[in-house]
Amino acid sequence: MNKTNELLNQIQADATVFYQKTRAFHWTVTGRHFFQLHEQFEAIYTRWAEHIDAIAERTVVNGGMPLTTLASILSKATVQEIDAPMDERAMIDAIVSDLRRLLDGVSQCASAAESEGNRGTVNVLEGIRDQEEKALWMLGAMIK
Repeated sequence: MNKTNELLNQIQADATVFYQKTRAFHWTVTGRHFFQLHEQFEAIYTRWAEHIDAIAERTVVNGGMPLTTLASILSKATVQEIDAPMDERAMIDAIVSDLRRLLDGVSQCASAAESEGNRGTVNVLEGIRDQEEKALWMLGAMIK
């Protein structure tokens, strides 16, 4: 497997765990900012569902195999699941931390793709990075 596909699989694994974590936060958020966070979490996981699909399809376009089972995703993911109640601030902190990790992975993969002359993958990843850097900035502004 080439370096780009290896890194795409890593992003797919981390993004899938992040997607589910964000859905869980959407379902369980309470507190003063319930309405705002409930909507924001839905927007985040909806975007990431599209990103995961684009990443998996890019892996196939590159001649690789995306991760297709939850077991393979969980064995590769570095983003951690959370199975405990959290307050709204802890949820935002977790999402900010995970988004930073995901953006680091996207940047590493884009660099690998660039060095391999894989412009299509770079384009997909740059689109994801553009959207998610803005989301990270907005969440960061909420917790200041």
